[in-house]
Amino acid sequence: MFDELKRTWVLHVKKNSIAYLLTIFILITGIMAGAFTVISLPSQQKNYLSKFLQEFFHSQQNLPINHWAIFRHSLWQHFTTAFFIWIFGFFIWGSPFILALIGIRGFYFGFTIGFMVEHYKFGGVLFSLLCILPQSIIYVPCYIAMVIIALLYSTAGLGRGGFTYFRAQGRNNPGIYTTKLSLVFFILLIGVLIETFISPLLFPLFVWIFN
Repeated sequence: MFDELKRTWVLHVKKNSIAYLLTIFILITGIMAGAFTVISLPSQQKNYLSKFLQEFFHSQQNLPINHWAIFRHSLWQHFTTAFFIWIFGFFIWGSPFILALIGIRGFYFGFTIGFMVEHYKFGGVLFSLLCILPQSIIYVPCYIAMVIIALLYSTAGLGRGGFTYFRAQGRNNPGIYTTKLSLVFFILLIGVLIETFISPLLFPLFVWIFN
């Protein structure tokens, strides 16, 4: 069964190689843009961000972890992005916006990791590996999958006289499209749970880098 799924996925990648390459290119471009933005930031702004993180971590030291607040905030952020990916997938002109969304996600990721590593050196590398990377391993493939699904659905009408706002249901079932995105989003929730219940428990280990 695993071999069959692997074969099906490989065939899907080959058939839609342009969509995969474009999505990954935009994601990597966003990550690099975020990292380069950190490098180009004036030292005053870097110090401001560092001071903000320092005050935040010290203020949280003696407070119980509010897992519900973290979960709600993270869920809302990812739901909003997934919702707009889903919406733009219904429109042929939505493809650039779908790609822009994953580019923005990549920018946030690149900026966060870039700042931690550039400003806190070894401590920032450790923090990124233990507190940011675990959930990101879930987030990145899920966003790539959602973008691919939305892109393929969005561009299904091209070349068929399909320059309409919505495609006919008989050509592409919106229920199947929505179900696919929903399944990927539920997998993404694993990352949200890691971000909510595991990563915050490791924060106290890194208070020393914010002193």
